[in-house]
Amino acid sequence: MTKPISEDDAAAQKGRLHARVAGKQWHFLNFATTQAAVNFVNAAPAQVAGEVSTTTRNDGTVGLFYFL
Repeated sequence: MTKPISEDDAAAQKGRLHARVAGKQWHFLNFATTQAAVNFVNAAPAQVAGEVSTTTRNDGTVGLFYFL
């Protein structure tokens, strides 16, 4: 399992990926909390229906696949 990413680091990574990706690709991040994952999904550019898949684990972490 990967180490959870901080919300700020995830948002920065999303911005860097969005700026350089010509075509959309699937990516994966692991968040420490559900709220951190929700905030990431809603950060610009926000994901829309079908662009996110999540799994909330027993320990409260959230695995998130997103299309960007």
